[in-house]
Amino acid sequence: MTQFLSPKTVCERVAISRATLDRLVAAGNFPSPIRLTQRRLVYNQADVERWMAGRLGEA
Repeated sequence: MTQFLSPKTVCERVAISRATLDRLVAAGNFPSPIRLTQRRLVYNQADVERWMAGRLGEA
């Protein structure tokens, strides 16, 4: 089952600010959010975890 994360939760897990998250998404360097409703954005937890694992592999 797909798990969704709020932008706030993503920022806390990745240890970045919301502005940095928005910049990464705009640059294509972070998974794009999913629009659930007109006012609600979420991120797929599996996509975020893959991104984090990829960043650890670069270190």
